[in-house]
Amino acid sequence: MEHRLCAVIAAIAIAAALPGVASAHVGRTLPVATDFTARILAVTPGLHAVVVDGDQSLWLRVPAASTATVPGTLGEPLLRFDPGGVWLNLRSPTAQADGIDRFALRPAASPTAPPLWHRVTSGHAYRWHEHRLHLLEPLAHGRDTAGALGPWAVPVVVDGRRGGVRGVLDYTPPGAGWAWLGGAIALAVAAAVAATRWPQALTGLAIAATALAWALRIGRELYGRPSVGAVGYGGVALTCAIGAALLYGLTRRDTSVRRFTAFLVGFCALYEGLTMLPLLTHSIALSALPTRAARVLEVFLLAGGIGTLVGSIFGAVREGWAAEAAEAQWAGGKR
Repeated sequence: MEHRLCAVIAAIAIAAALPGVASAHVGRTLPVATDFTARILAVTPGLHAVVVDGDQSLWLRVPAASTATVPGTLGEPLLRFDPGGVWLNLRSPTAQADGIDRFALRPAASPTAPPLWHRVTSGHAYRWHEHRLHLLEPLAHGRDTAGALGPWAVPVVVDGRRGGVRGVLDYTPPGAGWAWLGGAIALAVAAAVAATRWPQALTGLAIAATALAWALRIGRELYGRPSVGAVGYGGVALTCAIGAALLYGLTRRDTSVRRFTAFLVGFCALYEGLTMLPLLTHSIALSALPTRAARVLEVFLLAGGIGTLVGSIFGAVREGWAAEAAEAQWAGGKR
């Protein structure tokens, strides 16, 4: 029975990585943190635009009765919004270079070829990776002060009239990431020593690591892009189910089940901590949590994950050595 329970908990723990994988959009993994913010200054009346993930993507909504075209970086037709929905030109070099083209059929890209339109949604809003937002990022190299790097613009032709979205790219230096990492390492060493020596400390540390990973993952899922949507809430539900299963294993009476579950928690927490590592090396957290709160949680998550993983492994080895020593002493006493 306990072996079957361990197998079930292991399967659920492996699924802990699924929300991060499912977060991929148009072939790209969603970022965790950034040093850049593409700020919008002006939008053509009637359009609604939102910059997503700092300076990575642009979300645009066009009135249902209007027809709008977004040119690519070479001037070729890239996107078309009309009463029938939103259409992507599969022959656009920009679509293919920026990973907007998600379809198996990839016609030869050419800025002068007649557009080959493929409807990507029947709605009137769409989000895509927009290279023009972060074109000026290289200007931040060697810069240690916050400020604007320069303007950006994404042209949009609405009902035959030229317009678009204009803004400026801001930069914020990341700060002393080494200090956060140093704190995480110091806490990890202390946690590993405690978890190795005392089984109660291992269980408590595993419970804390589960809660920390839970909070950070949910904070990421609830970060609007530009809204949360059904996929985000589905990720929250899955995260809650995984956390509940791990906590159930950690509160079982059987020591072997608790230790095995702690090992899984340590592995998953360390995986999540490494995934969220940019929180410590970049200035702005892309999370529903405040940046400083997300960083603190990340430090404790890394420490808890390492401490739990090391403690579950070497704690079992230490107990084995103690059992062997006691058995040898008992055998010597009988002789």
